[in-house]
Amino acid sequence: MLIRQFRVEGLGHLSTLIADETAGVAAVVDPRRDIDVYLAAARAADVRISHVVETHLHNDYVSGGRELAALTGARHVIGAGAELRHEHGPVHDGDMFEVGALRFMSRDTPGHTPEHVAYAVADTGRGVDPAILFSGGSLLVGAVGRTDLLGDDHAEAYAYDMYRSLHKVILPHEDHVAVHPTHGAGSLCATGIASTPSTTIGYERRHNALVQIADVELFVKRLLRGQPAVPRYFARMRPTNQAGPALLGGGVPEPRPLALDETRSALAGGALLLDLRPAADHAVSHAPGSQSIPLGPSFGTWLGWVVEPDRPLVLVLERPADWDEAIRQSLRIGVEGSVVGYLRGGFGTWADGGGGLESSGRLNVNELAARLDRDDPRVAPLVIDVRQASEYETGHIPGSVHITAGSLPDRLAELPRDRPLATICASGLRASVAASILRAGGFDDVSWVASGVPAWRAAGHPTIRGNQPDRAPIRARADEGIPAT
Repeated sequence: MLIRQFRVEGLGHLSTLIADETAGVAAVVDPRRDIDVYLAAARAADVRISHVVETHLHNDYVSGGRELAALTGARHVIGAGAELRHEHGPVHDGDMFEVGALRFMSRDTPGHTPEHVAYAVADTGRGVDPAILFSGGSLLVGAVGRTDLLGDDHAEAYAYDMYRSLHKVILPHEDHVAVHPTHGAGSLCATGIASTPSTTIGYERRHNALVQIADVELFVKRLLRGQPAVPRYFARMRPTNQAGPALLGGGVPEPRPLALDETRSALAGGALLLDLRPAADHAVSHAPGSQSIPLGPSFGTWLGWVVEPDRPLVLVLERPADWDEAIRQSLRIGVEGSVVGYLRGGFGTWADGGGGLESSGRLNVNELAARLDRDDPRVAPLVIDVRQASEYETGHIPGSVHITAGSLPDRLAELPRDRPLATICASGLRASVAASILRAGGFDDVSWVASGVPAWRAAGHPTIRGNQPDRAPIRARADEGIPAT
């Protein structure tokens, strides 16, 4: 038996190729959209992909299941409750299918989603007892999948379902059974996921705090508490995966370099100039109206969170080779046809071509403290803390307001335009994205803090704990001249 895991860092996504090397066949579990990695792995192992297996309708990425099945002729397996609107092989609780000597048994495990299934796999060449459990979004490493992604109206009922799935279906497996989840560290489909990509039933039984809660009411309360904000693009993923994403033909779109005049034409037609250079470079100089999302592991998440899904995009890359990573991350969150291309020659082409230039402020924590210490509240910046709510509650700058970076595009009207604004997060990335959203939204005096609240605290500056009151008074507090400290 051959097992190979694949990880998409920014999404916290884990997928697996599992093969019977003797029989020369393999299954891929919960594939991502850009499926060439599985084709390459199958070729290297000299096996044929006979099954594409999915645990649920994914909320956090576009599935590669349909694409991989179409290219390989594999059977596309998913729980019957998913009701896919394209060719597939639905399975019910207890159904079995074989990949060589590997016997998969489907187990209904609703909770994370209502149609969720897990797969217990036995290597029948050695025995009939399950050796591996593909747990999808149910039992995770050190955590349990959240149950509120389909709306608060369902969250509590699904949490009760999750408790039953864990205690009646998953945990009765033997301690030695290996657990391979779909959501790993960095995923927004749960909180507190450990960085290890796999675990065992026994280890989770002994060390997973949520699993150890025997009282169902307490489990539900703990599971629903403190979950991170949900990116806006999540709402599109489930219907996209159910209907079946468009077929790509196995590859990713070829690079599309655009000349400066082509770029200007696209911008005149409503396209957004999206700057993928490092945040510090964007802060020093950028095209007016452009938006910054640095190309890193979380680029796709931020793209789907803060940019309208159908708006045409022209990318500003640091180097042409960055196209491949940028387009792959875009595909994974359902942004594909809207990417017009990238500016040939990068930002230098824009600057050398006489395009307008602007900059945004970049502060360290001591510079922010000095500005906040000014007596005139119209000069002192209004600090916008763009971290998650749970981070804000554990400690924030006195007088700061809390707006997560992802929700900022919808809340610009609440902010004053006659006062400097400064964004802060934990390390600088979210703050830089937020600052560019403000600049693109017409705010003139915007700075972002290049380190974050931990550095602020380490420098000896004060923080306070607790929730922010009602969000409505934000504009009023600023207009009344209440200092930010």
